[in-house]
Amino acid sequence: MQHARRLFLLDAARLAAASTAATPSLVLAAPPSNRAGYPFGLGVASGAPLPDSVILWTRILPDPLDAASSPRLAVPLRWEVADDEAFRRIVAQGSAIATPELAHSVRVNVTGLRPARWYWYRFMLGDAVSPVGRTRTAPAAGSLPGMLKLAVASCQHWEFGSYAAHRHIAAAHPDLVAFLGDYIYDTRELIGMDM
Repeated sequence: MQHARRLFLLDAARLAAASTAATPSLVLAAPPSNRAGYPFGLGVASGAPLPDSVILWTRILPDPLDAASSPRLAVPLRWEVADDEAFRRIVAQGSAIATPELAHSVRVNVTGLRPARWYWYRFMLGDAVSPVGRTRTAPAAGSLPGMLKLAVASCQHWEFGSYAAHRHIAAAHPDLVAFLGDYIYDTRELIGMDM
């Protein structure tokens, strides 16, 4: 049961990553198939958009089902942000250190960006390149968009089937997604709880 749950959680994470790739408030990029030694097994994410900045995230974990697959030393990463998907026009770049104390996760605050704009980003470790993520900055302060699409997501109970709402949210291209909860329930946690 434990192995089946881990496989489900990995598949759910990949589905969520692929299905939320269009949401500007949290953009996840699905990792490629798990190649031996590929450091970006959990993909990339972005969020907390401001008119001139976004936060980028990744974690070095070659095997998402084995936390010990991370190196025991600090690992230097490079990152790039471009205003085109092919990375011909790099607008920001830098480096970050993934440390064991933070489970080799990296959080980068990218500043100097333009408001209400789509950007593409990636991380690099040696020759390995992460999946490409897409993110969007918030509108300029004081601007009044003609329309604002909002979506709300919350907890899910995986034993009732796949949670396809994320695919529909991504297809709607919302301006903001508010996650009210991020817990995935299974029967053991629900014992004694009303459903």
